[in-house]
Amino acid sequence: MLGALDAYGVYSLSKSTYLRGSGAFQYVAFNTLSAFFSALLCGSILVFFLRDRLSRKSFGFSLLITSAVLSLINFCVFLATHSILLSFRYGSKALDPALLADVTALFDQAYFLRTFIFWSLISFITSIALHVNEKYGQGILIKMLMGHYRKPREEERIFMFVDMKSSTEIAEKLGHVKFFNLLNDFFRDITNPIVDTAGEIYQYVGDEVVVSWTMKNGLQHANCLRCFYRMHEVIARNSARYQERYGLVPEFKAGLHCGVVTTGEIGVIKKDIVFSGDVMNTTARIQSVCNKFRVKILITKYLLDKLHLPPDKYNPKRVGVIELKGKKQLVELYTFPVLE
Repeated sequence: MLGALDAYGVYSLSKSTYLRGSGAFQYVAFNTLSAFFSALLCGSILVFFLRDRLSRKSFGFSLLITSAVLSLINFCVFLATHSILLSFRYGSKALDPALLADVTALFDQAYFLRTFIFWSLISFITSIALHVNEKYGQGILIKMLMGHYRKPREEERIFMFVDMKSSTEIAEKLGHVKFFNLLNDFFRDITNPIVDTAGEIYQYVGDEVVVSWTMKNGLQHANCLRCFYRMHEVIARNSARYQERYGLVPEFKAGLHCGVVTTGEIGVIKKDIVFSGDVMNTTARIQSVCNKFRVKILITKYLLDKLHLPPDKYNPKRVGVIELKGKKQLVELYTFPVLE
């Protein structure tokens, strides 16, 4: 890209002369660093700034803003990287006016125009992938692209059914629109605890959310159990906001169980990925009897035994057994203390 300094102190630009000798190595090294820092910066802005702020916006608006911001970041990092690259190459200051003029002149060349268009397309495709990932859940997009769910398959998974308590009474008190906003805030707040504990949001059903883990992810560090406690913590931390907006703080109960399910794509016009099996009905039944036992969380002994919790942590307490509808099978249940 760059030639030598001419008699007037101005850098001459030439891609061919720049890529000769050690210049080619510098070019590759700096572009690698540029891509790394650009990806790091883009990811941080998406996760910590844009995601929450665009969550209430339309899909088209979110896609446009996300693509524009990513393209702008890539452009700025590219500009800064090549400015530093020139300063290394010719031993001048990074903010030298002549050097900056030459860096700006880079964008008049077709090569850099093509590069900018390429990374803009990458940013656009990345934005689409992120929104599709939010639609289907963490990691599902890649599995769908690889045809992982084209044919039904059996796998053992952990499920947690989370349900907002007294939702009917709350809806009557707040009205349907305000209650809908409350549900959105509640689901948004508990999303990070789910993601942070390697969980996958399977589906929302009214005021209920179904969370799933692979056995490995759910058992590791007792993620499936930690998820419930982190949800409880985040709602408590935002209690003042809930009180201000809705005059109440939502409470919830949860049931946890694990077992073998059949997983696969279903449907034609509106395809979806579904889990089917007795474990789903059992977990839903377990969550529904939390009020009966006056607890906020219930877990089956079958799953509890697999967690191998240390004896001095969580302190599980046996609460009783339930009989599954239509079966003679008894399920032994445990609960855990939840600090207010």
